[in-house]
This record gives sequence, C-alpha cells and structure tokens, in this order.
Amino acid sequence: MSVTHNVRTHCAGRFLINLPETFKQRHLPVADASDVTFYFGKDENFKTVDVAVISDKASSATFAGMVRQRATALSVKTNYESNSSMLVAEQPWSQGQILLRYYASPDITDSHVHELHVLIGTAHLILRTKSFGDTFEQAEERLKTLVAQVRTVSEPSRAGPGFCLGPVVIAAESDFEESEINFDGSDEGGGPIRFEIATSTFLQPADEPSLIARGEANLKGLGAEPTTLKKGKVQLAGGAGEQWLGRFDEDGSRQHGFYAETDGKAVSKLHPKVSVKLFTGGQSGNAEKLGSKLDDEAAIQLWDSIIVSMKPRPGAG
Repeated sequence: MSVTHNVRTHCAGRFLINLPETFKQRHLPVADASDVTFYFGKDENFKTVDVAVISDKASSATFAGMVRQRATALSVKTNYESNSSMLVAEQPWSQGQILLRYYASPDITDSHVHELHVLIGTAHLILRTKSFGDTFEQAEERLKTLVAQVRTVSEPSRAGPGFCLGPVVIAAESDFEESEINFDGSDEGGGPIRFEIATSTFLQPADEPSLIARGEANLKGLGAEPTTLKKGKVQLAGGAGEQWLGRFDEDGSRQHGFYAETDGKAVSKLHPKVSVKLFTGGQSGNAEKLGSKLDDEAAIQLWDSIIVSMKPRPGAG
C-alpha cells in the first residue's frame, strides 16, 4: 500500500518539503498555539514572540467570531489578586488586527500577555508576547514590528526571506528561533499518520549524545523492545544527520516510529538543527489502539520520499 503518489510542496520554516496530499498542517487551539518562537536578545533578559497560524481558511466573519470567542473565554476567568477579569483590554489596531491583553497568571498582576490576532489573506495568525519588567508599550512595539514583517505566500518555492508557516512568511530579525510544525495525515486505508518538523538555532552541547545513542538508551530505560528496521547516517534538509526507524508491536497492533535529526553543533538561521518524526497508527478518541495500515516496506518508502524531498528554501535568508 502506498501513500506517496500525489504530493504537495509545503513551505515550512526555512525549508521546502513534499508531503502526501492527505497531510494537513495541524492548527492548535489559540491558548496552546505556538508554531515558532522568535528570541530577541542574547542574554538572560531576552524577549520572545510566539507566532502561530490557527486557521488558513478564515473569512472576515470567522476571524471576528474567533477573536470574540477568545475574548469571552478570557473575560469569564478571574485574576484573584485584583479580583477582576483576566481580560484587561480588547483593542482594534487596524483593519484585520485586534489586540487582547490579559494577566499572565490568575495569581499575580505584574505580568501580562499581549496577544495580537491578525487576518492576512485567509490566514488567521496570532502573535503573542509578555510584559514583565517592561512596559505595555515596549511589549506591544515588538508585536507591531513583527507583524509588519508578515506577508502572504502564493508559491512555496518563491516565498522569499523569512520563516515560513504555510500561507505566510515572517521576515523576523531575531537572534534565535525555535519551531515545531505538525501535520496529520492518513494512509489509503484511513489509518492515522502524524509527521513533525522541529528546528532550532540554539547551539547543541558538544557532549550531547547522537540521535541513535540517545534514542536507544531511552528505549532500553523504558523496557521497550521495538524491531529496528533501519538506522544510521542520512542526509536531511541539506545537512548530515542520523536516522532510526522502528516498528512497535503491541497486542497485535502495528505502529511505526521513525526519527531523524541533523547535527546541532554548528547552526545558523539557514542551517538550524532539524528534527523530523513520523508515526503510523495511534489511538482513537476512546483510547482504542489503531494499528498501522502500512506494512514496513510501505512505511519506509513513505519516509524515504519525505526525507529526500526536504531541502533549503531558495532565498530564505
């Protein structure tokens, strides 16, 4: 059984990658959403801005409705120190931009979250930062600076400079960035497949074990005994790395866990540490085990086709 016939090119971070057409980017709920975090400053006083796409098919009406729903959810919660609503302010900034300011914790009042909702094309984004030890104006200036650097993407290979999140690219002038972008798909039998791309421009410690050494030690510690299907060196996203591919059998349910990552001991924006994972099978909503519909050969074929397709995006720097 194959799921590699029809593919779509995705613009993910600083890379392009081909995934089966059944794979769709997973958009997290607003409260948990953070596809990429940009770090500004290199010392202990650095500031961050989280950015996420929470819908790529939003209209003006659905955008307004989602923001209203988010504001209502915050307003009914209580900050116990002030004995007032968690929501401090709701401010339209410009067409398609609405800021929500709320307490960062129900127990204190000296830290706030500044959450900017933005509609650009049909993409609903959130940009989120915190103020603690700085003013509202300083925190919200970070959001204004970053949102001015967001533009839509019509063709993945021509997205231009910046970090790509599917329908948009953010040309952030940050010092570091970390991301995790997830996709949900299915095989031809309807079995679930999950795929994850994570990147980081933080330097990896020189003594950190390799993927294979670290992973096999963890499996041994957990008492897991998977069947190793393939392991060793691999070229990933234009860099040298390692991969480990295994099958996990439990109660007659077959699942796969495939992992690869590049060396993170010398990184930059254009050459971050890259980690990718693919899982077949899983659990249903009522915790029923769902075995993989893919046999080992088909799962490896899918993995190999994805890995070989991942490459640096032209003009991403």
